[in-house]
This record gives sequence, structure tokens and C-alpha cells, in this order.
Amino acid sequence: MSSPGRERGESFVPEGFADLIAYHLRLAQDASFQAIRQRAGKSDLKPGWYATLTILSDNPGLTPTELSLLCGRDRSTLSSTLKALSARGFIARRHTPGDQRSYSVRLTAAGEAMLKKLRVIARIHDARLDAIVGKDKPVLIAVLRRIAETLGQPVALTRRQSKPAVPARARRKSARARAA
Repeated sequence: MSSPGRERGESFVPEGFADLIAYHLRLAQDASFQAIRQRAGKSDLKPGWYATLTILSDNPGLTPTELSLLCGRDRSTLSSTLKALSARGFIARRHTPGDQRSYSVRLTAAGEAMLKKLRVIARIHDARLDAIVGKDKPVLIAVLRRIAETLGQPVALTRRQSKPAVPARARRKSARARAA
């Protein structure tokens, strides 16, 4: 049901928030995550799962600290994500030989299957976003990147990289994991 003066489908924005960029970023982010959850058929799907599963697929055997650096999330936030992924059988933890306090994380077969499904959903979702944004995509991405770089601690990308640089220790662990 729409209110007088508003078109159907137009969201209500309180007057005090009409010109607040952060408010509109949050609305767009929430709408985007909700669309992904609906397509996945998983109401408990969390926004960071796709990134976490993708990074672990590309870098098996990372420690939570290394993973938090690549995800751009603090370790305490990442801990709850790892707990949830582990409870669903998507990741397995393996204690580091010689140090029972430290462990590495890798995807399970169920995690690989979920990632495969999420990759398809992400491509479809990104195509929808491309259609919405249209020719303004480079500008939007540049502005969002500038916001992230100014307000946060970005993971630096060079023009030739398509993903963040993996710390040297993580690369060595990844190579050992693939060789095993």
C-alpha cells in the first residue's frame, strides 16, 4: 500500500534522511542482500559468506587472521562467520601441527557445492545490478571505492590484479595445501 504522493514501489525515506548518503547506501545494501537471500532460498544466508567461501576456495589452509586480512573484516566479526559456516558443514578447521592454539580453514565438499551455487546467483545478481546502474557503473564503482578507501582500510588492488594480494605466508600455506 503506497502513501499519498508516492509511486508504488518507491520506498519511504524519512525527511531527515533524504540527503544522507550513508542511509541510502544502507538501503541499497539491504535490498541487494535480500535479493541474494531470496534467490538462494536461504533466509539465514549472511552477506559475508560468499566472499569468505570464495577466498577460502582460492587460498585453502588460511588461518583466521590471514582470512580476516583478505576479507577486510576484523577477526572477531569473522569468528562468528567461521562458526556459522562450520556449523553448516561448509568449512573444516584443522589444527596447525606443533601449535594446538592455531588452526587453518578450508572448504568442505558441501562448502564447494554452496560456493558453486552462490557464484551462479552472484553472476545473475550482478547482471541485475548492471541493468539498474547502466552506463553509470564505472562512476558508481569509483565513488564507492573512494568512500571505502577514505573511510576504511582497503585491500589494495593494482590494475593488473583481479583479487587482493595474498600475504606471503598465505601463499606458502596454499602451495603446501595443494601439494598435500
